[in-house]
Amino acid sequence: MQYGTASTGTGLARRSRIRAPKARVSGFVVLGAAAVIALAACGGSDNSSSSKKTTTTKKSSGAAATAVVKTAKTPLGTIVVTSAGKTVYTLTSGGQQVPCSGACLQVWPAVTLPAGTTKATGTGVKNVGTTSGGTVTVNGAPVYTFSGDAKAGDTAGQGINSFGGTWNVVKVGGGTTGGGSTSTTAKSGSGY
Repeated sequence: MQYGTASTGTGLARRSRIRAPKARVSGFVVLGAAAVIALAACGGSDNSSSSKKTTTTKKSSGAAATAVVKTAKTPLGTIVVTSAGKTVYTLTSGGQQVPCSGACLQVWPAVTLPAGTTKATGTGVKNVGTTSGGTVTVNGAPVYTFSGDAKAGDTAGQGINSFGGTWNVVKVGGGTTGGGSTSTTAKSGSGY
């Protein structure tokens, strides 16, 4: 009996060794098939993710809705400033617009549209547009910043007489800006 038991035990051991390699081979086949399916799925995913990137790029390049000018409260009242907060001015003489060109633009840079922007817009400022040369306008008057303004909200250019006229900050809602000069006024977005 012991012999029979021993032989039975040996027979089971042989069967296990025979089945183990077959199970490993089957496992490798299944694993290989899964790898092929996964690679195929990655290939499909790569195509769809690249189309998503294209869509995203198109959306961000078309989104040029950032306001070029906005309003800010200063000691001079509510005025118009660039999107970066720099005060904007107009140049007038006797109530008429005076063009700023050449050396004038070195001291008083024109407010222009940011790269990729095709339309001038304003937050809280109506009647924003551009000249044929690309200078931003408020109520038809070209607007400029002053190189002497060190930081956002500075109004050091107010009332300066140079380049054939007087420089005035662009106020929202009308009024004068000191020195008896009337500013170019911008209509606020609130309908005033």
